Amino acid sequence: MNLKTLLRAVPAILLCITISSAFAAEKAKDAASPAASPAAADAGAQTAAKRSPDAIKKARLTVLKKQVDRTADHEAKAKPIIDKYVDDREAAKGDRAKLAELKTKYDSDINAILTPEQQKKLSASKAARIEKLKAARAAKAASSASPAASPAKSKP
Repeated sequence: MNLKTLLRAVPAILLCITISSAFAAEKAKDAASPAASPAAADAGAQTAAKRSPDAIKKARLTVLKKQVDRTADHEAKAKPIIDKYVDDREAAKGDRAKLAELKTKYDSDINAILTPEQQKKLSASKAARIEKLKAARAAKAASSASPAASPAKSKP
Protein backbone atom coordinates (compact mmCIF):
# COMPACT_ATOMS: atom_id res chain seq x y z
CA MET A 1 0.00 0.00 0.00
CA ASN A 2 2.81 2.45 0.78
CA LEU A 3 4.49 1.68 -2.53
CA LYS A 4 1.33 2.62 -4.46
CA THR A 5 1.08 5.91 -2.59
CA LEU A 6 4.74 6.61 -3.26
CA LEU A 7 4.36 5.80 -6.95
CA ARG A 8 1.49 8.29 -7.17
CA ALA A 9 3.29 11.01 -5.23
CA VAL A 10 6.62 10.92 -7.10
CA PRO A 11 5.27 12.22 -10.45
CA ALA A 12 3.35 14.98 -8.67
CA ILE A 13 6.49 16.01 -6.78
CA LEU A 14 8.54 16.00 -9.98
CA LEU A 15 5.93 18.13 -11.71
CA CYS A 16 5.98 20.66 -8.86
CA ILE A 17 9.78 20.81 -8.93
CA THR A 18 9.81 21.33 -12.71
CA ILE A 19 7.25 24.12 -12.56
CA SER A 20 8.94 25.89 -9.66
CA SER A 21 12.35 25.72 -11.34
CA ALA A 22 10.85 27.12 -14.55
CA PHE A 23 9.35 30.04 -12.63
CA ALA A 24 12.63 30.62 -10.80
CA ALA A 25 14.57 30.61 -14.07
CA GLU A 26 12.11 33.06 -15.65
CA LYS A 27 12.31 35.36 -12.64
CA ALA A 28 16.13 35.26 -12.72
CA LYS A 29 16.06 36.02 -16.45
CA ASP A 30 13.75 39.00 -15.89
CA ALA A 31 15.91 40.31 -13.03
CA ALA A 32 19.09 40.01 -15.11
CA SER A 33 17.64 41.65 -18.21
CA PRO A 34 18.55 45.29 -18.81
CA ALA A 35 14.94 46.14 -19.56
CA ALA A 36 13.99 45.25 -15.97
CA SER A 37 15.91 48.23 -14.63
CA PRO A 38 14.30 51.65 -14.79
CA ALA A 39 17.50 53.25 -16.10
CA ALA A 40 17.34 51.20 -19.28
CA ALA A 41 14.14 52.72 -20.52
CA ASP A 42 14.85 53.11 -24.20
CA ALA A 43 11.24 52.23 -24.69
CA GLY A 44 11.00 52.44 -28.45
CA ALA A 45 13.73 50.00 -29.33
CA GLN A 46 13.23 47.09 -26.96
CA THR A 47 9.51 46.69 -26.55
CA ALA A 48 8.08 48.21 -29.69
CA ALA A 49 6.35 44.99 -30.65
CA LYS A 50 4.54 44.84 -27.32
CA ARG A 51 3.35 48.45 -27.05
CA SER A 52 1.30 50.84 -29.09
CA PRO A 53 3.00 53.61 -31.07
CA ASP A 54 1.41 56.23 -28.81
CA ALA A 55 2.89 54.58 -25.72
CA ILE A 56 6.28 54.45 -27.41
CA LYS A 57 6.08 58.14 -28.31
CA LYS A 58 5.21 59.09 -24.75
CA ALA A 59 7.99 56.90 -23.36
CA ARG A 60 10.57 58.43 -25.70
CA LEU A 61 9.56 61.92 -24.57
CA THR A 62 9.88 60.81 -20.94
CA VAL A 63 13.30 59.27 -21.54
CA LEU A 64 14.48 62.40 -23.31
CA LYS A 65 13.28 64.47 -20.37
CA LYS A 66 15.25 62.27 -17.96
CA GLN A 67 18.37 62.33 -20.09
CA VAL A 68 18.53 66.09 -20.65
CA ASP A 69 17.00 69.07 -18.90
CA ARG A 70 14.27 69.60 -21.44
CA THR A 71 12.37 72.87 -21.66
CA ALA A 72 8.83 73.38 -22.94
CA ASP A 73 10.30 74.66 -26.19
CA HIS A 74 12.38 71.51 -26.58
CA GLU A 75 9.34 69.36 -25.89
CA ALA A 76 7.34 71.19 -28.56
CA LYS A 77 10.18 70.66 -31.04
CA ALA A 78 10.96 67.08 -30.00
CA LYS A 79 7.39 65.77 -30.11
CA PRO A 80 6.98 65.97 -33.93
CA ILE A 81 10.45 64.45 -34.41
CA ILE A 82 9.60 61.53 -32.12
CA ASP A 83 6.15 61.11 -33.67
CA LYS A 84 7.60 60.93 -37.19
CA TYR A 85 10.38 58.56 -36.10
CA VAL A 86 8.02 56.12 -34.38
CA ASP A 87 5.55 56.20 -37.26
CA ASP A 88 8.33 55.65 -39.81
CA ARG A 89 9.71 52.75 -37.74
CA GLU A 90 6.28 51.13 -37.73
CA ALA A 91 6.14 51.45 -41.52
CA ALA A 92 9.68 50.10 -42.01
CA LYS A 93 9.44 46.99 -39.81
CA GLY A 94 11.89 44.35 -40.95
CA ASP A 95 13.96 46.60 -43.21
CA ARG A 96 17.22 46.92 -41.25
CA ALA A 97 18.83 49.41 -43.60
CA LYS A 98 15.81 51.70 -43.44
CA LEU A 99 15.65 51.37 -39.63
CA ALA A 100 19.33 52.29 -39.29
CA GLU A 101 18.80 55.28 -41.59
CA LEU A 102 15.78 56.38 -39.54
CA LYS A 103 17.73 56.09 -36.28
CA THR A 104 20.59 58.19 -37.66
CA LYS A 105 18.17 60.87 -38.86
CA TYR A 106 16.31 60.81 -35.53
CA ASP A 107 19.55 61.26 -33.57
CA SER A 108 20.67 64.16 -35.75
CA ASP A 109 17.23 65.84 -35.58
CA ILE A 110 17.12 65.55 -31.77
CA ASN A 111 20.69 66.87 -31.48
CA ALA A 112 19.75 69.84 -33.67
CA ILE A 113 17.19 71.08 -31.14
CA LEU A 114 19.43 70.60 -28.08
CA THR A 115 22.05 72.93 -26.68
CA PRO A 116 25.69 71.74 -26.72
CA GLU A 117 25.47 71.01 -22.97
CA GLN A 118 22.32 68.94 -23.47
CA GLN A 119 23.95 67.10 -26.37
CA LYS A 120 26.82 66.13 -24.06
CA LYS A 121 24.36 64.90 -21.42
CA LEU A 122 22.44 62.89 -24.01
CA SER A 123 25.63 61.39 -25.41
CA ALA A 124 26.87 60.45 -21.93
CA SER A 125 23.51 58.91 -21.08
CA LYS A 126 23.53 56.82 -24.27
CA ALA A 127 27.10 55.68 -23.61
CA ALA A 128 26.19 54.66 -20.05
CA ARG A 129 23.15 52.73 -21.31
CA ILE A 130 25.27 50.93 -23.92
CA GLU A 131 27.85 49.98 -21.28
CA LYS A 132 25.10 48.70 -19.00
CA LEU A 133 23.66 46.59 -21.83
CA LYS A 134 27.12 45.20 -22.64
CA ALA A 135 27.67 44.30 -18.98
CA ALA A 136 24.29 42.58 -18.80
CA ARG A 137 25.03 40.59 -21.96
CA ALA A 138 28.45 39.59 -20.63
CA ALA A 139 26.91 38.48 -17.33
CA LYS A 140 24.27 36.48 -19.18
CA ALA A 141 26.90 34.84 -21.38
CA ALA A 142 29.02 34.03 -18.34
CA SER A 143 26.10 32.50 -16.47
CA SER A 144 25.05 30.37 -19.44
CA ALA A 145 28.63 29.21 -20.03
CA SER A 146 29.14 28.01 -16.44
CA PRO A 147 28.57 24.30 -15.90
CA ALA A 148 25.12 23.51 -14.55
CA ALA A 149 25.97 20.22 -12.92
CA SER A 150 28.66 19.49 -10.39
CA PRO A 151 31.19 16.75 -11.15
CA ALA A 152 30.16 13.27 -10.10
CA LYS A 153 31.73 11.91 -6.95
CA SER A 154 33.51 8.62 -7.20
CA LYS A 155 32.72 5.92 -4.66
CA PRO A 156 35.60 4.49 -2.65
